[in-house]
Amino acid sequence: MSTIKRLLTRLVLTVVVVCFIAGTGLAAQEFDKKPVADEMIGSSGITWVPKMNYQQLVVTVSRPDGTVFSKTIDAGSTPYIGLSEIFGSSYSDGPYTYELRVIPVVEKKVRGARIEKAQSHKALTQSGTFLVKGGAIVTSVGTEREAPGLVSATPTGLDGTKDQVILDDLIVDGSLCVGMDCVNGESFGFDTIRLKENNLRIRFVDTSSTSSFPTRDWQITVNDSANGGANKFSIDDIDGGRTPFTIEAGAPSHSLYVDDGGRLGLGTSTPVVDVHVKSGNTPTLRLEQDGSSGFTPQTWDVAGNEANFFIRDATNGSTLPFRIFPGAASNVLNIAANDNVGIGTTSPDYSLEVERSGAGATIVANRSDTGATMELSATGNFGVVGTKLVGAEDHPVQVKVNGSLVMTVDNANPYLLMANGGGNYDGTNWNTGSSREIKKNIVNLTTDEAMAAFEGLSPVKFDLKKNKDGEDGHVGFIAEDVPDLVAVKGRKSVSAMDIVAVLTKVLKEQQKTISDLQTKVAALEKK
Repeated sequence: MSTIKRLLTRLVLTVVVVCFIAGTGLAAQEFDKKPVADEMIGSSGITWVPKMNYQQLVVTVSRPDGTVFSKTIDAGSTPYIGLSEIFGSSYSDGPYTYELRVIPVVEKKVRGARIEKAQSHKALTQSGTFLVKGGAIVTSVGTEREAPGLVSATPTGLDGTKDQVILDDLIVDGSLCVGMDCVNGESFGFDTIRLKENNLRIRFVDTSSTSSFPTRDWQITVNDSANGGANKFSIDDIDGGRTPFTIEAGAPSHSLYVDDGGRLGLGTSTPVVDVHVKSGNTPTLRLEQDGSSGFTPQTWDVAGNEANFFIRDATNGSTLPFRIFPGAASNVLNIAANDNVGIGTTSPDYSLEVERSGAGATIVANRSDTGATMELSATGNFGVVGTKLVGAEDHPVQVKVNGSLVMTVDNANPYLLMANGGGNYDGTNWNTGSSREIKKNIVNLTTDEAMAAFEGLSPVKFDLKKNKDGEDGHVGFIAEDVPDLVAVKGRKSVSAMDIVAVLTKVLKEQQKTISDLQTKVAALEKK
């Protein structure tokens, strides 16, 4: 009876195994490592046959000497790179790694005034390797590693199957070798488990059948199977057809290190901050927007070395729009919570405040072409207090408000301030611009207009509110009360030149009257 039970048990197990393999296709199915395009590697170049529609393909090749080559291929063009492109200025024998990145056909987008988060488009990528020897690519035709033999799950007889099913826990008191190249008397050393053959894979097959349970299958892959393939360790997302994690052979020690405090070290086993990047020459962080979400591709580098810390615009000529040099003092540049910007101060009271102890704050503009421009946007009055503007050599400094030129600092006459109308400060007096070149609709002021304005002028004495009573004692006019003829737009200030013009006209008329009276008196005296 026990023999019948054992036979029935083997039969049930065999049926289960057969059904499982038929349902999952595990024995005959390998996840697609080339989801983007099939590669055709020849001795003089590589051609890809795309499996999908795309807007662009971006091919990036990492050379054995550490340099990187990149090429963008538009839809409609043959995806191909030749040896001259791959080698660059000089060729190197050794393994090359490529990445093929798909820029999908998506709607072009432009960020508005509000920061817009790109939609979640996952850029599909494919990677691979090839080997160069003697200045030519080693092709892999006919040189694939042999695949390990698949044992049939269907037995030829109940006692003829090669599988061994253990209906209990398995305990190995010693080391374990798995693979077609394990031998009797294997020397394990300190190895507890050893995988030994020419195709090394560990696959994790989740057989969950309930929809609410995770079912993703994963695989650990060691080295490619093709001739010229990569020596690498990777983790494959089998169901997703992706390889999210790879370590290439030859990577330096501590390329990726997480310490017991959760700090991440890149190139160091002793990270001292959350993310610590260590390199012998200019450690760099690259931020690359690849266009897969519809936005224009753009690449920035954030890096630092003994010369400076900088941000590099890698897309536009590798310019360095932002740099900080070693030894810069604390609080050189600060942005307050109210959006005020402070240079040399942590508590700016104005939109832009510059402070420096000792010699004082200086704004210097120096350009050798068309001159330097300092542009400001303001809805109210604008003033520079306690600031010395130094003109550039051979070119003036221009100050604009809301796009209009209001002031120029001309280095030809040190500290000479020239308003847009031609006024200037010569170090002692303010000279109002009055050239015919800046005026139009010029007509003589009539006597009646001048007399009416003169009659409407009411001089007053006053103290400024910011000072104590009687501390200063000024005389002048109230801008809101002066006649329209001499009023300034907004009525918050007065123009001394306008009032002088009125007084001059009135004085001339009075002088004319006096002259006429003197002539008449002289005639009467003569009679």
